[in-house]
Amino acid sequence: MKKTFYLVAVAFIFGLFTACDDDNDNDTPVINPTPKEQWGKTLRGDNQTLLAFPDIFADYWEYTYSYKDNPNIGLRLTGKYPKSRFFNFTIYDDETQIDMSSIEDVNIQPDDSSINPYIKETNDYGSNGYTIYIVPASTPANLRASMKNICEFPDTLNMVSVFMRLYLAKQYSGGEYGGVEMPAIQAFDVTTGKDVDFPKREKCNIHESLKMPPMDFSSDMKPLPFMRAPLNLMYPNSPAEYLFTRIKLNEGEVATFRFIPPTAPKSVSEYPTADVRYWSVCLGSSETYSYVSIYDEEMPKVDKDGFVTFIIADANSAKLENIKAKAEANDGTYVLVWNRKEQGDGILALYRNMVINKNYDHSMREQMVSIPLEAAGGDMTNFNPMTMIAMLAMKNWGPQGYKFSEDDYLNEEFNYALIRRMQ
Repeated sequence: MKKTFYLVAVAFIFGLFTACDDDNDNDTPVINPTPKEQWGKTLRGDNQTLLAFPDIFADYWEYTYSYKDNPNIGLRLTGKYPKSRFFNFTIYDDETQIDMSSIEDVNIQPDDSSINPYIKETNDYGSNGYTIYIVPASTPANLRASMKNICEFPDTLNMVSVFMRLYLAKQYSGGEYGGVEMPAIQAFDVTTGKDVDFPKREKCNIHESLKMPPMDFSSDMKPLPFMRAPLNLMYPNSPAEYLFTRIKLNEGEVATFRFIPPTAPKSVSEYPTADVRYWSVCLGSSETYSYVSIYDEEMPKVDKDGFVTFIIADANSAKLENIKAKAEANDGTYVLVWNRKEQGDGILALYRNMVINKNYDHSMREQMVSIPLEAAGGDMTNFNPMTMIAMLAMKNWGPQGYKFSEDDYLNEEFNYALIRRMQ
């Protein structure tokens, strides 16, 4: 989409980044910055530019504008479908970091003469277009009638943030943008439908003011129970659910956990029937970054009982190669290497399910209660284990872990069933 009319002088481009003029009734054409200038820089999960324990196989982009300074202004996004496992748009109140509405790939209706490649198989994602409207709740019905793919936000918002997420774009298309240009953003007056100047892109709070719960990694318990993460926190991705456990990995230890995994699709035709669209395990530190991620396709094997098992081992251990060899000899066992010297001994392990099938009998969304922030930080007052501990609520499909000495794990008589004990 690099067209000639975008190649204007730099000073002129900067002049376009101003609040829109609601009284612009002349016929002067509205000229926008190029799409990549409209959106913020790529927030990459794989190089610690994104906080909030991201999956390293995901990339994010945001555009934030002041609705308070630009009343009655909505946005029209026009783009081509990227090739990825999953993509969506989410609208947030940037001040509270809570989602207002969202739309995911299979629900994005295509433009006329296009198809949605997340519903119908095709090798040519980029020839198919879509249009999305991001509008305040007060947008008149007569204007809405001509719109597809509406995402709404309350008129009371001061700052509106629009996020686009792509999962496995580089793996599927070879590039972080999914083989297409970023969608173009056009501002318009929701009272008249007329295009207006592009609102100035404001600083999004995800860059420096992320609302994080307190995280206590001092507990040295051997059992590692997984709990459902708090909702409405840190720009949540509404199609995703998370289980987490806090781990203090001491020298000479391995942390382990196991569960029966959901099925994930190998093609678009399996999207409607797979248990989830995507699942992964990520390890992050108290600094809120992710350092290690592994996703469903990288774990093709399970053991004879249908379990996957994870061994978190210290990168600096003299016994690391022996640990890897033992894991390799047991089907469905995967080693996640953690560098205690560089990243510390506090680990947050996250188990992610995204786009959970309504027919999946072991949905964490349906079977578990989201843990309150106090419990997430370590205060277990009024904690109800039957609804908040994954193994109790989800049975074998809920992850449960345990810490062992390296020597105990390497012992020839080690029993993998011991990993799921509660004490």
